[in-house]
Amino acid sequence: MADALALLWIPFLAAVVLVAIHTYFGIQVLTRNIVFVDLALAQIAALGATVAFMLGHPAQGIASYAYSLAFTLVAALLLAFSRQWAGRISQEAFIGVIYVVAAAAAFLLVDKAPQGAEHIKQILTGSILTIGWEDLLTIFVLYALIGAVHAALRGRTSQGSWGWDFFFYATFGVVVTSSVALAGVLLVFSFLIIPASIGLLFAESVGRQLAIGWAAGCAASLVGLLASYAWDLPTGAAMVCVFGLALACAGLVKLRLRWTAARYAVAIVLTLSGAWLMIAPRADHPLLDGAEYVFPGIRAIYMGDAALAAYKDADEQAERYRREADKLNEREARSRWQGQALDEMEVRRISSFLTSYGEMLKGEQFVMREVRVRARERVRWLVGGVLVVAGMVGLIRRRRSNTPAG
Repeated sequence: MADALALLWIPFLAAVVLVAIHTYFGIQVLTRNIVFVDLALAQIAALGATVAFMLGHPAQGIASYAYSLAFTLVAALLLAFSRQWAGRISQEAFIGVIYVVAAAAAFLLVDKAPQGAEHIKQILTGSILTIGWEDLLTIFVLYALIGAVHAALRGRTSQGSWGWDFFFYATFGVVVTSSVALAGVLLVFSFLIIPASIGLLFAESVGRQLAIGWAAGCAASLVGLLASYAWDLPTGAAMVCVFGLALACAGLVKLRLRWTAARYAVAIVLTLSGAWLMIAPRADHPLLDGAEYVFPGIRAIYMGDAALAAYKDADEQAERYRREADKLNEREARSRWQGQALDEMEVRRISSFLTSYGEMLKGEQFVMREVRVRARERVRWLVGGVLVVAGMVGLIRRRRSNTPAG
């Protein structure tokens, strides 16, 4: 627990700061109906960082940030003018053009560059775990100043004027440029849109929208960081998935999904899963696979002793091969980012080992699948029948509860 706290404390505080500023801008973006402007500006910032990368500047250096900011401010100027063209061309269409052109240009630049793919991956997913106290203090001061200026000018300027539009896009561009350098394009988009969307779902006033968005964003950030630590997942991607799940849960709450409706859905899933097991026991069965993943002891119910021992042995071997492959990948990645490139023979050796581990892992996974499938074939009529009966009972009870009395 102490290790997790030491590792995740600063990234969580950084996520809180990012959620605070991006939720505000997210509400403005959703109100203006320019949802993808963040992706466009983020991709422009990424293009600037890519140009700096191609010119030999460090990925996290001042020069890289300056290039990103310069490119973003030019895009902000174009976006400020785009409102005047909205009568003939949709502003969203113009934003989409900026995004795809910037993305294509970035790919063209890194196509022949060494470690170009790694650079693109870094831009997309970021490295929020590597944020230090200096980075945290910098973005806190910067975002606090931007927030204070917006609060001071709100209501004192013409919201539809070209000057206000340029100020909005320019300050938004500064925020996006700073955030992308730390958290990556995908996570920044999640910070911007998802908490703001949750706030808009449940509140009318801007103050309440901000409060709800901040609370949801901070909670999702914490869960995403803990999940990435617990299951050794890529942090940025894990946080994006948790943010998406948070929005889905908020939508269900907003729709006031009743327990009876949920029970009806469960009954249908049980019926279809049971019927599918009886018809095609060798096919994929998400319900059974999910139940076994959460409760591994279920396998002991329908597998014999010999089958269960074979399954456990294959699982242990597969996990061993997976750990060995992870160690090699980590070694190669660490040497690359520390600037200590491995020689050609060592790279070939690692590649050969990874290929061997991959083949052996596939072999063990095949054994696990075959053992599981054969066991399910033996019990498909019993287990499938039980699932179908359970589902039908739920459907009948649902139908009776909806039948008016008398």
